[in-house]
Amino acid sequence: MNDVSITESDVLACVRDGERFEHRGYQGNIHIGRVGDKNVLIKSAAGRGLTAWLNRWMLGREYRIYRRLTGVDGIPHCYGFFMGRYLVLENVDSQTLRHATIRDRSAFFAEMLTIIKSIHERGVAHGDLKRKENILVTHDSRPCLIDFGVSVFRKPGFHPLNHFRHSFSHQHDFNAWVKHKYDRKFQDIPPEDAQYHRPLRIERMARTIKKTWIKIKKPSKPARTSD
Repeated sequence: MNDVSITESDVLACVRDGERFEHRGYQGNIHIGRVGDKNVLIKSAAGRGLTAWLNRWMLGREYRIYRRLTGVDGIPHCYGFFMGRYLVLENVDSQTLRHATIRDRSAFFAEMLTIIKSIHERGVAHGDLKRKENILVTHDSRPCLIDFGVSVFRKPGFHPLNHFRHSFSHQHDFNAWVKHKYDRKFQDIPPEDAQYHRPLRIERMARTIKKTWIKIKKPSKPARTSD
């Protein structure tokens, strides 16, 4: 259900007059603006034909995920999905984890773990938390998770493929949390956090490939010659 304080005209005016992010999201353009007393971020489906249909379907799916997470601390408020193509979200005053300075890392990551557990309790696994752009650090140094475009909701009943994807993404969320908290220094993980770290096979393969690639790219030192 859409927020009744925001109309279709408000959304269209914000898309037309608001500031557009330089980057593009998975489904299209991202606009930021203000509607009344609300700072909003609008994800708009782009493309034509089949591409436009797919992008709208993905935004609609993301909207349903946000609705399921209503009330979870650390998740932006969703104002609705308008005209089948505009997903309107709270624009959180923040920086991405990639660019932010965290004042208290222990408190930040403890709260981030609580958020992850909360969305898991709602049946949602984010699945893309290794991207630092999907983790925001608010002005008061608290975590906020965004971009649920590839998230998986666990369906009730017999859905083996969905349950496999959900289980995979569920563990992927915890692995991402450990990765960010310890900045890839996995040897420093204490027992109380080691329980959350179970590298998936694809992650181990990717790590091996990355290490091999770095070795290949690293220039070899020229042999010394005696005078």
